[in-house]
Amino acid sequence: MVTIEELRQKSLPFVAADRDGCIVEINDLFVTTYGWTFEDLKGQSLSMILPDSFRDAHHLGFSRFQIVGESQILNHPLELMTICKDQQAINSEHFIVAERRGDGWVFAATLRPLT
Repeated sequence: MVTIEELRQKSLPFVAADRDGCIVEINDLFVTTYGWTFEDLKGQSLSMILPDSFRDAHHLGFSRFQIVGESQILNHPLELMTICKDQQAINSEHFIVAERRGDGWVFAATLRPLT
């Protein structure tokens, strides 16, 4: 299983979120690829970088994972749209992992643009 630290070391855009799904870290490649700065996203929901049409499903899946601890989307590539700061949607390959920290979970992903 891939760890958050392994994702962080890849030469790809990277985003990390706390147990509530709020963004706590992005790397420079994320900034240059998607236009968001850390100041734009710090403490904001991960849904900020998702299309409107996917936000409800994201919140539902995120809540379910917090309760059940199981997910169909972790640890394998997913082709999803990512919203840039200028609201342009870019097709990206997301690789999402979760790690238990204390009594909760933290999350991270790499996002590889496909367009």
